[in-house]
Amino acid sequence: MIKGKAADIIIVLYIMATLYVRFLVEPSLIDHPFISLALGFVMLLILWSLIKVKFLEPDYFGLLSKKK
Repeated sequence: MIKGKAADIIIVLYIMATLYVRFLVEPSLIDHPFISLALGFVMLLILWSLIKVKFLEPDYFGLLSKKK
């Protein structure tokens, strides 16, 4: 389980890598918009599932108030 700022940094790096891959792959998928949408959905689903199963517990850089 990764918590706090380390989880925030991992999430930011994952999102940046996802965008980099999308920018590399998008020109080849110009005639296939559903494949492009599915690729983005799957990449977000992976991140969501890591947060949902509590493998990553982000602090959101302290922007959200903590639950009591």
